[in-house]
Amino acid sequence: MQYHEKERNERRVKVVSKYKDYAVKARLNNFDEVEKILISINAVFVGVDSQIDYYFETDKGKLKYRKGTIENLITHYKRTLKDGFEKTTVYRYESNPTIKKIEELRKKKRQIGVTHKERRIYTIDNVKIHLDKLEDGQRFIEIEAMDFKNEFTDYDLINQCMTMKSKLHIQDNDLVKTGYLRE
Repeated sequence: MQYHEKERNERRVKVVSKYKDYAVKARLNNFDEVEKILISINAVFVGVDSQIDYYFETDKGKLKYRKGTIENLITHYKRTLKDGFEKTTVYRYESNPTIKKIEELRKKKRQIGVTHKERRIYTIDNVKIHLDKLEDGQRFIEIEAMDFKNEFTDYDLINQCMTMKSKLHIQDNDLVKTGYLRE
């Protein structure tokens, strides 16, 4: 009986094979300057997303339900430091989950945290830039170089992050571990 339970648990945390990303997050002390640079380099403004992230107990990585005005998802992922950037391994990714899926998650898993934020979302090709403001007024930037179709090497994605970090004048001493809820 224990073997079958372990086997079921291992199946639930299979990696979503085609998606990968590298990310960097930093404190944002020059919000207006960064936004002007994004506009000047023709970043596409997606919109302002008012987000509530609900985190749930899990043995590996982070499991969260995001309820936003733009982005709604359930995701289970783990980020590991590689070459100064965080590589994301995704075990589950459901965009616009049904009410039933959300209720199942809440019944099966214990909630361990909540984060409220306002997120200004910009994109340039496969790179997504978030300008986040938390409830307490803290501001952060996150740069994610994403690959949904296995079109880029890890080096390409890291280089895209580094290039954007440089263009936006993000200093190394402002870098923080990605995520507002610590593992």
